Amino acid sequence: MSSDLGFWWRGAGDPEEIFDKLAEGDTSDLTPNSGVMRFREELLARWPDIEDVLEPSEFDLEDSPDDAMKYVLLTLSVRQLDYLAEILSMANEKGLVGFSGVAGEPI
Repeated sequence: MSSDLGFWWRGAGDPEEIFDKLAEGDTSDLTPNSGVMRFREELLARWPDIEDVLEPSEFDLEDSPDDAMKYVLLTLSVRQLDYLAEILSMANEKGLVGFSGVAGEPI
């Protein structure tokens, strides 16, 4: 079992709709912000194993480098759920909002 989470700074629309669009690669409703990139960098520095469950991937960023400032999607394994409280705290510190796909509610 895994847990899908999405984080962004500002977006036009309902968080669930934004989350669903992100799963399809549509970032058009999101406003870029350096806090998203700092969040991504801190996640990878703190938990290198997150790289395999983080989007956009380095490969994705080759085609759309601005997406690093728009969003972070995580598909956390059961083992990685231990990171969740700290991840949420880090997102909050950066002023990010988001959506939990498993809980079906905004973060």
